Amino acid sequence: MPTIFSESFINKILFSSFILIVTFIISSLLHRIVSALFARVRKRVPSGYLITKTRTIRSLLKNIADIVLYLLAILMILSNWGVNITPILTGAGIIGLAVSFGSQTLIKDLIGGFFIIFEDQFNVGDKVRINNVEGEVERVTMRLTVLRDKDGNNIYIPNSQVNVVTRYRKVTAPKVKIIRARR
Repeated sequence: MPTIFSESFINKILFSSFILIVTFIISSLLHRIVSALFARVRKRVPSGYLITKTRTIRSLLKNIADIVLYLLAILMILSNWGVNITPILTGAGIIGLAVSFGSQTLIKDLIGGFFIIFEDQFNVGDKVRINNVEGEVERVTMRLTVLRDKDGNNIYIPNSQVNVVTRYRKVTAPKVKIIRARR
């Protein structure tokens, strides 16, 4: 009489457990590596705003790594259990293609935002001119940049449309040396 816990069933359970444990270990190692790399950046750049930027990028990298690792683990486990993953991969490819065509502008905005933040082209509080629009930078996100013009209006510029940027220097008052007269 065959039992539920046959040798092949136990092997599949062990393999699935092994894949999940290895994936968790690799994910933890990647998190530590990314954190260590960004800890170096934090030591070099004491600015609070740049630390916020590095936290955002660090979190984004960790999330992308986790998604890729766990999706690969799930596909390997499904394949081990006899599920044909070819239709899943084909469907994912078709869905990815459809989404990429539909979101070309969004992807351009995100890539543009990544480079604006990563290259430190401008920061919140800077006075800039972007494509003939002048104002003070109110907010910079991965998708758009918000300027406030001299009349107090908010101007929303998608990051994919940021072509030419003029970042005005901050003018500081000259230091005045006070000379006291001797008595």
